[in-house]
Amino acid sequence: MKRLLLFVLVPAVVVGLVAAFALTSDSGYSTGPTREYLALGNSLGYGYGASDPATKGYVPLFRDFLESEDAWDIDLLLNNLSVPGATSTSLISGPYPQLPTALAELAARNGDVGHENDVVVVTVDIGGNDLLATLPACIGGPTPACFAAHDAVFATISTNLDYTLGELRAAAGPDTTMIVMTYYNSFVGVGCPYNALAWLGNLALEGNLAWGRPTGANDVIRSVAAAHNAKVAELVPGGEFPALLGPTNILPDCVHANDSGYAIIADAFADAHGLRGVGGMVELRVDNSLGPALQQSDTASSSYYNVALAAAGIAVGAIIALAAGAWYARRRWLGKSV
Repeated sequence: MKRLLLFVLVPAVVVGLVAAFALTSDSGYSTGPTREYLALGNSLGYGYGASDPATKGYVPLFRDFLESEDAWDIDLLLNNLSVPGATSTSLISGPYPQLPTALAELAARNGDVGHENDVVVVTVDIGGNDLLATLPACIGGPTPACFAAHDAVFATISTNLDYTLGELRAAAGPDTTMIVMTYYNSFVGVGCPYNALAWLGNLALEGNLAWGRPTGANDVIRSVAAAHNAKVAELVPGGEFPALLGPTNILPDCVHANDSGYAIIADAFADAHGLRGVGGMVELRVDNSLGPALQQSDTASSSYYNVALAAAGIAVGAIIALAAGAWYARRRWLGKSV
């Protein structure tokens, strides 16, 4: 009888343990990517002009960098809210506003308990279309009217970006990575009919001391970013031209990047984050991995699920063992067939 009992019970326990192992193994329990990269922006964030905006724009390229084995080596959901034609005002209040959607997403993900589903990176590029609106006032040269138009737009960008980053920071939390982008001079692109106005792009973006203009739109972006602990993806390093994007990286429309240009922009975001990109290729380094809070969250979450699922597996084995024992008892002592 003992041998028969062992013959029944031991396989049942083994089945339970195997079930526990299968449930807790990485290959048997997978929920897919849960952390998110949230992007806000204009047509550059959308990837307009790329051969495939969904894969060749700077936003998906930067996501690819973050997912690589040389970077975080995790899957990231991508939520790209960028709208072609967006200005610093429309990003907030429309048409097609992005900020309300972004804040709701951050509240749902970063405002709950735990970090497994957090938005871990937020990028913003905005202000380029605000600046392009000053072209009619400046096409005649560096006149007082041109300078006044620039000053008005600088004030608008400053106010709106300050509000946007303040709201994003409050919703995302103090440790979430936020990166904003400075702008390249798009008038230098091959085939752009405004090549002769390249001086104007330099002036608007970085100022010109010779004309009594010490700052430009990029200086405004840098200053506001610093106030909200946001990093800067520098397309004009040190505020000195030439920019990272040259004539062959810009489309003839005088605005947008081509595939090579978007790869350069993605590298600038990687560099700002603490990663190193070389020539648009994935060659990245992480200064602080995912950060202590996220690493702890991963460990705690994994342990919780493993313990719970292991217990479930063992319970399955116990139920099988009890059922087998009852079956044996009925056959041995009650003389009933089943």
